[in-house]
Order: sequence, then structure tokens, then C-alpha cells
Amino acid sequence: MTAARRALRILSEGRALAHDLRVTMATMREVEKARFLEGPAPLVARLRERGLQAGVRTPEARRRLLRVIHHLDRFMSGGPNCYRRSLVRVALDERSAREPFVLGLNRPNDAPNGHAWIEADGEGAERFDVEFRI
Repeated sequence: MTAARRALRILSEGRALAHDLRVTMATMREVEKARFLEGPAPLVARLRERGLQAGVRTPEARRRLLRVIHHLDRFMSGGPNCYRRSLVRVALDERSAREPFVLGLNRPNDAPNGHAWIEADGEGAERFDVEFRI
């Protein structure tokens, strides 16, 4: 690969990262407000409609988006939140929007109390007393 091609690739990747950062930050602000005002089913449905319009990403573009979501979530008010991350994924990633959204809950006094994830990730399998799929 020539130096010029390498420079163009780096510039293109930088633009894509900047775009993902900008869109993710805006979506996180929106989701942060909405998650306290709307129930999970209507909120997931609304964000899913948006995510289905996002278009298919290449595997690398999808990995980049998921890393951006994960890293930005750490800086949100209240610290990292699996429910917020999963909602943002549904809104911005077409593949996540097509998958069931899962809320896992345990009885009181059992730790952890709950978790949210996209079913394809299998994060909560066999850890929760009750699971709701949306």
C-alpha cells in the first residue's frame, strides 16, 4: 500500500470515528432522558424503528460503533449503565435493532439485581431469575 493510500485510509477511518462519536453522544443524551420517562417496551420499539433505518455496517464499522458506545457510556451521569448502552445500540445499529432486547432480573437481595442486553450477545444467559424479551 502506498503512503498516499494509507493516509487516505487513516483519514477515512478518522472521519467515520468522528461521525460515530457525534451520533452516539447525541443519542445517549436522548436515551438518558427517555429511559426515565418511557417504559421499556415503547422505548425499545421507538428506538428499534430508528435502528432499522441505520443501514447495515461492515463488521469493522460495527465493532467501532460498539466500542464508541461502551467508552462513552462510562462518562455519562451515574456511570456505566447496561440499559442505556443496549438502548443506544438498538437506536444506532441495524443488527442490534433486529435482535430481541432482554431485561434480566433477580429476586431482591440476590446480586446482581438486573441487566439489559441484546440477545445475540448472550450476556445474561442463566444468570437471572426472570428474563423479559422485547
